[in-house]
Order: sequence, then structure tokens, then C-alpha cells
Amino acid sequence: MSTICFFPGQGSQKVGMADDFFHHEPSLTKKLFSSASEVCGFDIFRLCREGPEDELALTANAQPAILTTSVLAFRILFSRTGFQPSVVAGHSLGEYTALVASESMDFEDAVQVVRRRGELMQDAVPAGKGTMVAVIGLSTDRVEQMVHELASEGKVEIANLNASDQTVLSLESGMLSKVIEISREYGAKKTVSLNVSAPFHSTFMQKAAEGLEKVLQNIRLKPPVYRFISNVTGEYVEDSDNIRKLLVRQMVSPVCWNRIMKKLVTEGHREFVECGPGKVLSRLLKREYPETRILNVGSVKAVNRMNLAAGGGGGVER
Repeated sequence: MSTICFFPGQGSQKVGMADDFFHHEPSLTKKLFSSASEVCGFDIFRLCREGPEDELALTANAQPAILTTSVLAFRILFSRTGFQPSVVAGHSLGEYTALVASESMDFEDAVQVVRRRGELMQDAVPAGKGTMVAVIGLSTDRVEQMVHELASEGKVEIANLNASDQTVLSLESGMLSKVIEISREYGAKKTVSLNVSAPFHSTFMQKAAEGLEKVLQNIRLKPPVYRFISNVTGEYVEDSDNIRKLLVRQMVSPVCWNRIMKKLVTEGHREFVECGPGKVLSRLLKREYPETRILNVGSVKAVNRMNLAAGGGGGVER
């Protein structure tokens, strides 16, 4: 039976997220984090183990830390079970992990890119000038209507289409109270102001996208060995040049996670693995599609629950 592998994005980080892997697989953990530390120019493993939390949460630190931990989870899963996904996808930053897992991008190159990506995103908008807010309980159509209504008052854009009733907006900080007020008038069940350093996946990131394009020009990309789905289009992408272009577009375009989930479930996929820290993607999927079966690989104990299906594919234990 085919199994889909998801990789989390920024916000899933936490101090101690790689401790269980280090306890059970010290050699592989040290090797991977040593390579990442060399690329980043600081001890990223120590930051993951000891914090402080606020330093780990900085965009330029969180992105290589999450990528390294997620790649580690995938490689331990592979080495212990032989697991090979039929499709890989990742939310925002997680796309880079998916590309490493599918052998389209070398691990060290990915660490270099996401470290620089994080710096570019952090620097794209002056501190305090932009923010993000999650709108929960409104359909995508209703959120689009709301954004259109707000356009004359300030800059507000859709950043993440996470589920049929969960959309994240990027906006000018001065628009926050207005967005929350209008969201309630439209019938939103909840609005959550996100603790982020900048308004991502929007035209606020245009300067960062231009910088990332220059970085990616020097990175070798190969066709993925596993089927890969783009955040921008919600469609499979095989051509490496197209992948490169879409990674740049992702900086200024909404993450279409709802489209990815719908496509995979519509195709008949029911078994999913989330590799890396946290359970954000698993919760989104399970709430939207209760019939799916999901395993979170954030520890070796979770790896050991994997069952191999016939033919070398992965299966998920119920």
C-alpha cells in the first residue's frame, strides 16, 4: 500500500526535539547535525538540545534546525524499516526537507539555502511592520471576500490555505485589529495572531524572493526519485528547473496545503507519515479527512511502529 510522507514547516520547532533520536541513534544524529553546524557556522545541535527557546525560534535558526531534525527522522525511518514513500510533500520550509528526502537536493545544500532563506525572510520587512493571523471557521471563499473588502484600507493577503476552514493572512501590523474585527463580522469562530517575525508567503517577501533566486542559481537540483508536490500549484513537479522556479514563487505565493491534502485523498491515498517535530500537519489532515491513518515520526518509538507493506512500500500501523 502506498504511503505519503509529509514534512513540517516553521513553528514546529521545540527545544529537545532531536533528543530521542540522539539517545537511540547517536552516530547518525551527530553526523547529520555536525554537517548542518558546519554549514551554519554555529552549533545547531546544542541550540536544539539546550535552547534558549526564543533563539531557536528565530527564523534563520528554526529553518535549518527543523530541516535537520526532519531529515534525521526520515533517514532513521528508512534505515530501520526500508520505508520508501510514494509521494513527498512539505509545508513551506518542509518542501526543502521533501526535496532532500527525494534526493533532488543535497542535504548540505538544503541547509545552506534554508539558513539564507530564513535570514532573507527575517530581513525583508522591518521589525514590527508586518504580522500574520490565522482565521478559523471561515471558508476560503469567505476569506477571499473579506480580503477584497479590506484592500482599500491596507495591505492584507492570503498566505496559507491550510484547510477548508483555516486560512492564514499576512498583513501590515496596523491592520491587525481591523482584520480581527472584520473576521468576527464575517462569522469566524476564532482568530489567532501568530508569533512570527514577518508576514511570509505574500508580496511582503518580494525582496526576499529576489535574494533566494540568486542563492538557488548556485544549487544543483535533480529530478526527485519520489513524486513531489509543490506548495504553489498543489500539483506534481518533476522538472528540476521548474522546482527551482516554484521555490522562489513560494516566497510570495500562498501555501496551498488544502489543495495538496484534497488531491492526495481524492487519488485514494489513506496512509500518511509526518516526519519531524510536532503534529501540525497530521492534525490538519485528520480533522479534514477523518478516514486517513497517520503516524508521527518524532521519535524512534514511532519508527518502530511502522509496518512494511509488500513490495518494500511503507505501511502505517493503526
